[in-house]
Amino acid sequence: MKLPFRYQFILAPLITVIFLAGLVAYTSYELSRIYNENQTTVYWEIVNDNAQTAIATISKLNTTVNKLGKEQSAQQDDNFFSYLEQSQILSDNLYDQNLLDKVPPELRQRILAIEKDLREPEKADPAKVRLAVNQFLPDLEYQAKIIAAQRRSAYIDNHHKLLEIISRLTTAQISALLICIVIATLLALWGLIVIRKRFTNLRNRAQLVCKGRSLNDSTVKRNDELDDLEGCLVNMTDKLLKTVSVENVLRGVEKERRRIAMDMHDGVLADLTGIHRQLDNGSTMQTEIDVIINDLRRTIDDLHPQVLEILGLNAALSSWLERQNTTIHFPQYHYDFEERIEQAINLEQKINLFRIITEAITNVAKHAHADRLELILRTNAKKFILTIEDNGVGMPDKISPDSHGIANINERARLLNANIIWKHSRFARGTCLELDLTLAES
Repeated sequence: MKLPFRYQFILAPLITVIFLAGLVAYTSYELSRIYNENQTTVYWEIVNDNAQTAIATISKLNTTVNKLGKEQSAQQDDNFFSYLEQSQILSDNLYDQNLLDKVPPELRQRILAIEKDLREPEKADPAKVRLAVNQFLPDLEYQAKIIAAQRRSAYIDNHHKLLEIISRLTTAQISALLICIVIATLLALWGLIVIRKRFTNLRNRAQLVCKGRSLNDSTVKRNDELDDLEGCLVNMTDKLLKTVSVENVLRGVEKERRRIAMDMHDGVLADLTGIHRQLDNGSTMQTEIDVIINDLRRTIDDLHPQVLEILGLNAALSSWLERQNTTIHFPQYHYDFEERIEQAINLEQKINLFRIITEAITNVAKHAHADRLELILRTNAKKFILTIEDNGVGMPDKISPDSHGIANINERARLLNANIIWKHSRFARGTCLELDLTLAES
């Protein structure tokens, strides 16, 4: 199964992102372990500081108690305030939960036994406090040495574990990055080969288009955007070839019309004119030849109106409408032509517009049963607008695809690259043909 183009495009970055996400997750895990190890070290540092501070404070407390005056009131002695301060410091450190968790149960009970005296030193006898503290001081000093040893051991263990974690993390990061680079490179090369192969196929099909060969849409399997592009290329090719074919046919028809008209003008018409001059004036034969000459001139003008090339589109349309107005059942018409159009469009556009107009009006005269017709050619901003409107029976809801007149109008409009709209007339009934063509900038 062929992998769709959008998946080929995102496969390499997707796998790279997955690897990097895994690497970030693993790094976060190792960093959490480093944090836990550091917290253990910090914990032993706090316990050691509490023990050392408590021992130092007890020594200061003993000295302060010895200095307390025996004759003065204890509350008035400055040393008593030092005693209160040192008792508070001793209480804060001695009764820290971290320290209490690390001392033996018997020592913990002895420490807790004097908690009230240390929490409220102003209500206790300093000498009794000193005696009680000195009773567990040797055990506290011994326990402080054990805590200091455990602190040093925690530092050493933390150092070793950090080295191991950093080594593993560095190895994992380097390995993951190398794997990402290798996989991304391989997938990128694979995608490049596949995409290049598919674009080569598109190029080959485009070359077939340049050679004018039609492509078969049934060979294109639609799986992704490139397949859709290939299918569009196939459809565009077929439509382009058909359009080019129609353009060549229409141009060939105009060229052949012109050739036949010139041959008839220079040959048959010239011969008839010569015979007409040799006949006596007023003879029956001369009258009949006059009719033939006039019919032949109309036929030549219908094949290729020379007035269009010589005098322009307005003169050609005016002449054609005047001739048609002499026929039976031709509707009363209103004709409006903006003179700027003559300079705004080229000869080929004039020819195709002339054919579209004459075809449309001929259809109105033959099939619409209209008694009123309006032909307006004008410009609006940078557009040329043609409107042909009648009050006839209107067009059927479904136009036969074999309708030669409508098909001819639509093909010539496409040749002009013009937009054409069939809609209801502004009269009570009838049809309106509206064509707009973007004018070239002058």
